Amino acid sequence: MSNNCEFSDSESENEIITEEETEIYYPITSPNTPCTSLAQALQHDKEQHSFDLLNLLPSPDSDDFHEKTIATINKCRKFVQQYGDNGKLQLDDLQKFLDDHSENDEDFFLPVVQDDAFLIYIDDLEDLKRNQCSAQIEKAHMDQNETVREYQQKIQALEQQLSRVSQYLTTILDNRNGDDNDNSNVQSIKKSLTPDNDTYYFSSYSNSSIHETMLQDTVRTEAYQNAILGNPQLFKGKVVMDIGCGTGILSLFAAKAGAKKVIAIDASDMCKEAAKIVALNGYEDIITVVHGKVEDLIEKKRDMLPLEDGELVDIVISEWMGYALFFESMIPSVMVARDHLMEKTNGTMWPNHSVMFLEGASDSRLDYWSNVYGFNMDVMKDRVIKELRSEASVEIVEDSATVTDRYEIIVHDLNACRDDELDFEVPFVLKRKPNLEVEEQRIEKLVVSFDIFFYFQDCSPVSFSTGCQTKPTHWKQTSLWFDQRNSVPTLKKDEILRGIFGMRRNTTNHRDIDFLVRWEIGSPADANSTFQTKISGTIMSKLSSN
Repeated sequence: MSNNCEFSDSESENEIITEEETEIYYPITSPNTPCTSLAQALQHDKEQHSFDLLNLLPSPDSDDFHEKTIATINKCRKFVQQYGDNGKLQLDDLQKFLDDHSENDEDFFLPVVQDDAFLIYIDDLEDLKRNQCSAQIEKAHMDQNETVREYQQKIQALEQQLSRVSQYLTTILDNRNGDDNDNSNVQSIKKSLTPDNDTYYFSSYSNSSIHETMLQDTVRTEAYQNAILGNPQLFKGKVVMDIGCGTGILSLFAAKAGAKKVIAIDASDMCKEAAKIVALNGYEDIITVVHGKVEDLIEKKRDMLPLEDGELVDIVISEWMGYALFFESMIPSVMVARDHLMEKTNGTMWPNHSVMFLEGASDSRLDYWSNVYGFNMDVMKDRVIKELRSEASVEIVEDSATVTDRYEIIVHDLNACRDDELDFEVPFVLKRKPNLEVEEQRIEKLVVSFDIFFYFQDCSPVSFSTGCQTKPTHWKQTSLWFDQRNSVPTLKKDEILRGIFGMRRNTTNHRDIDFLVRWEIGSPADANSTFQTKISGTIMSKLSSN
């Protein structure tokens, strides 16, 4: 019998598993800091040194991905060994080092670090790079669709302005021989020049691109799909009303879930295509598409709604949310349907709850103007600041840019809230993130986002978020900028940013939103002291369609 140790198959497998579980990954920027996973090591590089290795790697579809990646990793390792300066990595010098050695990859095929897990698991890096490329393509596509939509809206607004000017000139010519002081003529002219915000709003939804953008927003559409098809017991045999049906996707979900009758309402001419889509998919016996504003249909054209005498709606579904939740102000129309047509005891809106959030973020975009192709353009900063502060920015804000907690500012129960509750002022308190290293953290902007909830008795709850911490949606986030030249907030670890957040519909165009934020930074009060204000200010901004 041999004295050598022998292992059973199960023991060998356990040994292999143990070895895999204890694999150590050393970050590029901190070669003496062990990490237990590749993702953790890459995240360490980003958080501690703002270094992202994935940005340096070639396309995962390139034929020489592995060779280029090996060379890039070893070049970075070599640079850190020679010039790391005790962990104080200079990214500009690293980029210069890579540029200087761009033509001699073959000199860096041998590992700089022995048993480098980055090289051993290079296929994992390829997968991460592929995911990054897919996310960038999705974001670029979303931004492109949003730009198209914005230009289409501007063109439609100009066409409407031209039409009103034409009406104005016609009125003047028709009345040139009459009494110039006739008050009725003056009122007629004023009326012809008054913007028709509803017509502009509904016409903007007559273009296919905006519907394509919304349907391709998987966070949005799949949440509705799961909330409806995942709760067939809520829809089976029920009467459903879909406000702002667009292409009819929510109505189709409801019919598929077992609704006995679906009334799909839309005030844009997209309802023509919606009716054809319903027929194309064989649901014309269940879904009726109705053209018009729901308020007008209820008040003046009730006979157009396929409801029997005394028949009520069990579920009101709608995708009414806009930027910063209430931009475009569609929810009041949905609430009208709720109040006049929805069954009071067991009926529900779907979704039926919304929550708005606020958080602080950093943004270095102004630094760009200090060095534009080697030229100083700092004089541009005042103009940029003025533009950023006057109009809220709809943009994707990365989680890495947020510097405070995400604070819940207001909740709306959509089955019960009133119209006047859509305009509000609420207090907020923001605390600095605990993992920030700087002594005083600058906060360039406040970021508004929202979460949506579907939950009801005996139903599977569904929700989605538009926060910076989750997958981007077509709503993105809404940024409100501080005055970068006068009162830029800086937050120490023991300080808070607090204030009053105000949001209300614009008095001229009720579909636009006005923001007013009164804020202050200081040390929180305790039992023996009052709040000590260090700096304070005001943000006044807006979201407008023009």
